[in-house]
This record gives sequence, C-alpha cells and structure tokens, in this order.
Amino acid sequence: MHAVAGDPVGASCSPLLMLLVAGRLEEAGVEGVCLETTHALRIEASVVEAAIEASASRVETADVQRMRVHVRARLREAPRPPPAHPPRLKGAPGRWLSLTSPLKHHIGSWRCTDGAQRVRSVNALRIDEHGVHSAGTDGAGVVAVARLAGCPPDGGTVLRLRGGGGAARSTAHAWAQAGGRLHLLEGRRALAPRPDPAILVGADVPAALGIDFDGGADDLGAAKHLVPNYQGEVVRHGGALSGDVLDGRWMLVAQHLEAWGSLWAPELRDVLPSLSDLMADLLAVEAMMSGA
Repeated sequence: MHAVAGDPVGASCSPLLMLLVAGRLEEAGVEGVCLETTHALRIEASVVEAAIEASASRVETADVQRMRVHVRARLREAPRPPPAHPPRLKGAPGRWLSLTSPLKHHIGSWRCTDGAQRVRSVNALRIDEHGVHSAGTDGAGVVAVARLAGCPPDGGTVLRLRGGGGAARSTAHAWAQAGGRLHLLEGRRALAPRPDPAILVGADVPAALGIDFDGGADDLGAAKHLVPNYQGEVVRHGGALSGDVLDGRWMLVAQHLEAWGSLWAPELRDVLPSLSDLMADLLAVEAMMSGA
C-alpha cells in the first residue's frame, strides 16, 4: 500500500508512479508485486502522525482507480522483456508513504536509512512490523536527473540553488556528497544546516544547473534550469533533457525510484524501470488520461 501525504496532494503524480512501477515489476515476473492489489492513496494532512494513521485505509479515489486502467493499457501498448531471474519482494510490503510539503521536516523517532534526518528532510517512510523507517530522496533525485541531463556533480560541478526548505537542504547535501560545489542564493529562508564552506563558490563561477526552490525565477544564470514543481501548473517540455529548462517531473520520477531502491524494496533495485523508461510511461499515461 502506498500513500502520498501532505497539503495539497490532489495533483500529485506519486500515485500514478507507484502504479506504473508496480505494473512494470509484475510484468518483469517479480513475485510479491501486483498492480491490481497495489493500493495508492492521497492523504491531505499537515501532521505526519495523522498521515501515518490515515495510511491504514484502503479507500482509493476514483482518479486513482482510473489510473490503474490506463497503466494496464500502457503495459499492453509498450511491453518490456522480463529479466532472466527476477528477484522476489522480501517479506510483507507494509505501508509506504511519500511525504510532501509541509511534512518533510516533521521528523519522528524513526529508523533512518540515510542522512535525511540530520538535514531535516524526510520524504519517504516505510511502516512495517519493525516500526517506521525513513529516507530523504529529494537530493538523490536531483543528482540522478543531473547525471542523465549531462551535468553531473562529479569533479566540482556547480549547482546554483535558492531555497531553505527540506528539498533544498536535501539537494545541497546530496550534491556536495556527490562531489559537486554550490552557489547559494538568498531566498525566503536561510539554508540550514549550511554545507561545508569549502564547497561554496561565488557568483563569478559558472553554474551547470540552477534550481529555485522558492519558485521565483525560471533563470538563475545556469546552463540548465530544473523547475522543481510537480503539482499543479508545471513547465512542460515533453520529457526532453536536451533543452536548457527541465520539467520538474524528472525530479519526482527520480525521487520515486530512489525511494523504491533505498527504502521500500532495495532487493528490487536491479529490476526497477530506468529513469527514462518510467518518465516515458508517465508521459504516455498522462496523455491517455487527458484524451490526447
């Protein structure tokens, strides 16, 4: 069972991504994963405890039920060959949550699989018989998209970043951990904790990628700009990575895959859809649902 929780979540792509991944894993022959029995919920909540309690429900909205029909159509339309030896999902899957604003900084006494709680940015939970486990995949998602777009952080590549919220903190941490440098712009909130001063640069150093988490600018003077919006109105570029503006759905797709691979079902990492393939599935189903 998967739920996306926050306020608002009505336009979130997370339920559709969960159904797409479940469908592709079922297609790949992974035992223990089935599209028809994978429940995807939307939970409007401003407190994590309320979201966790509500996640025990199995009542899906009509739009999620409609998504499942279109995911099945996508699987028939674009089948992919299964691996020779698909793994099995270990144990009972439990409940999996994707957290969005304002829940990312609500840190509980959870088992953290990465450094997310240290930077106060948790966006994924797994609840099972052993308790609550947490991870933060925003930053890992940005790094994955940057690598695919040809501007990886390795070797000191500069990311120009504005923002001080959970996603910004996670991104700054992951970029630095991957070998990149940062140019921090003043935003609505100061970024804290701040990265090591050794990896901070000034405005005179060219930036390969820019992200404005405050949503105030489409151009930060970087070679490429990732628009970190994936609810409501988003910049649409047909999934292309070759342009200088990248659709924020790339970031959401990458985060979702990272949550599967690092927290929800690490044993399935090698058979998860690729970032490009899952984005293609998302675009195709969105087109189906819009009647395009």
